[in-house]
Amino acid sequence: MLRIFVAMASAFIFSHGAEAACTLARGAPTTVTIPSQVIRIAADAPVDTSNPVAQYDSPTAGQNIGYDDCLAGTEYGKRVLNLIGQNSSTKIYQTNIPGIGIKILWNNSEAFGNFPSTSYLSFKNGEQSGTFDFLAGSFYRVQFFKTEDILRLNNPQGDTVLPAAEIAYNYLRTEDPASYIMKLSIGEIKVISTPACTTDGTKTVDFNNVTPSLLSAGVVRNLDFAIVCKSDYGSYSAKASIVTTTPSSDASYIRVEDAAGNKDRLGIQITDGAGRAMKVDGSTSEQKTSITSQGPAEFAWNAKLIPANQPSPAGGIFHAKAEIVFDIQ
Repeated sequence: MLRIFVAMASAFIFSHGAEAACTLARGAPTTVTIPSQVIRIAADAPVDTSNPVAQYDSPTAGQNIGYDDCLAGTEYGKRVLNLIGQNSSTKIYQTNIPGIGIKILWNNSEAFGNFPSTSYLSFKNGEQSGTFDFLAGSFYRVQFFKTEDILRLNNPQGDTVLPAAEIAYNYLRTEDPASYIMKLSIGEIKVISTPACTTDGTKTVDFNNVTPSLLSAGVVRNLDFAIVCKSDYGSYSAKASIVTTTPSSDASYIRVEDAAGNKDRLGIQITDGAGRAMKVDGSTSEQKTSITSQGPAEFAWNAKLIPANQPSPAGGIFHAKAEIVFDIQ
């Protein structure tokens, strides 16, 4: 019987990439967290993609996270999670609030780098393998920028810029988030805008020449004033009160100093636009509501000069001072 023997052989070919690559040898993958924050911004803050309106740093890694037996050419890099709409020139991502953007930076304990990025390992003297360490001082920085003039907010207690979430990570070998080395988590980030206001300046109430007969009946002059506010909420409310350093004992009028320096012979009573008496210690106020942003809140008060006590005030110039205080919402 004739038999033919056939030799069967298999060749196992090891590719370079199939060798062991980057074995964790020091530390462990680490998640760091920036807690919930409230950004406070003035409505007239300028649009600026260079100077942030708020900035927060994460804790550092705390320990070296090191890998041995890494092959030259192994990929590593940085990616974001749950963020979209990056401007390629500023590196700023969109948030839930149009007009507020976020930039994320990573510091390797020596320098900052932008997101995203992709790099490949290389070693000195052309060596094909080596170690790769993320240093203990590494951390994330998040910066928020105003990118539009008006923010169009809804909740004076705080609109959500970003919800609590994981938003960035560093990886080795593959950009799959599961292969993270460091990861950044944030608490809820909110923003509150403060209206930016201007008044129509110092007011002088001139009572002109006052005779005893005029004074006995009280001399009334207009005290009209206004405030204009820019608000990111579309409208605002303005509450006005008045204070003085020379109130009467019951704060019902401002004590006036006459030409001889007497402060107990003349007074000025203030009434609001509805004719209600105003206390001059700030304890009463008049409010204007639902004023359109950048429209005026106008007040029409009266100041009434009255005799305070006998004898009559000294002839000549008399004067008094007070300050109008606004509470804007």
